[in-house]
Amino acid sequence: MSLLDLPHHDPSGRYVSNPTPRPGEVVEVAVDVPTASGFDTWLLRTPEDGEVRWIEPTSVEPTSTGTRWRFALPCPNAVVSYRFWCRGSAGAQWLTGIGLVDFDPLDHHDFRLITTGATPSWVPQTVWYQIFPDRFATSGHHSENLPNWADRAEWDAPVASGPGAMTQLYCGDLDGIAEHLDHLVDLGVGGVYLNPVFPARSNHRYDATTFDVVDPILGGDDALVRLREACDERGLKLMTDLTLNHTGDGHDWFVAAQADASSTEAGYYYFTDHPDEYESWIGIKSLPKLDHSSVELRRRFYDGPDSVVGRYLRPPFDLAGWRIDVANMTGRYGLVDLNPMVRQTTRATVDAIDPDKWLVAEHFFDPSGDAIGDGWHGVMNYAGVARPLVSWLGEFSTLAAMMPGPGQDQRDGVAVAKAIDEVRASLPWQVVIGSMALLGSHDTARWQTMACSPALARVGFGFLLTLPGSPCFLYGDEIGLEGGSSEAARRTMPWDERVWDHDLLDFYCELIRFRSQSNALATGGFRWVERSADALAFLRESADERLLVRVTRRGVEPLELSLLALGASGLDPVFGQAPIVTGNDHVALDATAPTFSIWRLTS
Repeated sequence: MSLLDLPHHDPSGRYVSNPTPRPGEVVEVAVDVPTASGFDTWLLRTPEDGEVRWIEPTSVEPTSTGTRWRFALPCPNAVVSYRFWCRGSAGAQWLTGIGLVDFDPLDHHDFRLITTGATPSWVPQTVWYQIFPDRFATSGHHSENLPNWADRAEWDAPVASGPGAMTQLYCGDLDGIAEHLDHLVDLGVGGVYLNPVFPARSNHRYDATTFDVVDPILGGDDALVRLREACDERGLKLMTDLTLNHTGDGHDWFVAAQADASSTEAGYYYFTDHPDEYESWIGIKSLPKLDHSSVELRRRFYDGPDSVVGRYLRPPFDLAGWRIDVANMTGRYGLVDLNPMVRQTTRATVDAIDPDKWLVAEHFFDPSGDAIGDGWHGVMNYAGVARPLVSWLGEFSTLAAMMPGPGQDQRDGVAVAKAIDEVRASLPWQVVIGSMALLGSHDTARWQTMACSPALARVGFGFLLTLPGSPCFLYGDEIGLEGGSSEAARRTMPWDERVWDHDLLDFYCELIRFRSQSNALATGGFRWVERSADALAFLRESADERLLVRVTRRGVEPLELSLLALGASGLDPVFGQAPIVTGNDHVALDATAPTFSIWRLTS
């Protein structure tokens, strides 16, 4: 049986009358049931206030391939989960977020809606360009008085490794970024994500010494305002990075805490033997961990419009949002788990200032317990995008750079599809499209290095831009920069265009511009059409656009599809190869090498 012969539902606007319901609202949900599936009886199951409720269909309508069953789903709780029970010729099964299952599943794989506030509508429409501020561009105006920890490097000097990697400073700054925004406009991206901009004792700046000012080496407060204004003029969003889990050991809060055990600031940290023994991020003493049981810490840091979080979201800075570093660890220490309080309080601050601001959390692992819509709009989707794609298209030797701990064998496409489904099914739909989709970042090797070949690097980028979520890539990926570790990945951007890969740049530009204009790729639902070892194909469908995407990692057999089963009269090529017509109602999608292709379905 073809995958197109199976029943389908997803929580997008194609199947849910309002994917962002208000508390107490009743929404209509629909499931499409091809005749070939053999299912003829359907019920909806949903927990309400902890008790299961069964819902009969409100209508059954004929479609070109079978029937569409509609249900009225009440939304009384913050998270509304549901799944479908169905019976047919093969017996009773469940339709869940991971597809049809023939056992009684737990609610973990239910479809999910949230009533706690929608992801800002601009987020899933935006392609992000990540910039490590020290390495993108320099104006040359702010490097006169470098701190004594810094090792000044010329722009073309090699990136250091080992302990010196953290103190090597190329003096990139915010005005330098502003001077090169035309490159981003030409690329077609819609947002700029900066790593931290506060003063610190390292080039990565995750060890902040204060949150009161922007680092003078970067140009200070005025330079951040100038950059945001320059982004506004070009239609670009600007956000930066904040660590709620820890500060640097040179932070003014920590200095005060060590100086006086009875101080208010001493309550901001976990001292085990004051002043020199304290909890820190994974044992690194320069990164003392914050104790969020302190009411005063919360007030100063993220609770209210005058907090650090609030201040930079308001004028004159007016950032579009925050990326929260190591959000999975924040507020957690032994038996203490204040993470829900931290994310909920931070979100309340953001929403009070402007609910159209974005709050996205770093999470390398399973985000399902933390990303339930009550705090973070989404996560950096390493689990559901980066790791599956790298495991399918990447070299074995580079996987450790993406996956902390032991590496793993390369996966086939069936396993990759299961991994993508597992994460997508574990999160509310608004969190899925409100998450950052990525292949790599400043914390990993470069995608061009991780990929098995330049051809597969292109396939991976195409795959990334067509999956649900807000895509993000690291500066210089578009011109072919390489690097086999996180340190090597943080190389300087070369502004001599003679060394750029212009064919790759053209590919990025063409695809980004298409992605930025596509409703189906921004908010459309997701449905598998093919899952095999070396080829994956799927539909992205909104109310006004239907796209078919196919990615292959080597030459494969043509994929034959019924236009009737697709509910289409034809396929128009957008990227890659055109379909080969083999009959009145069939097309064959050919691939003799690694390919990435998109077709638009016509009716």
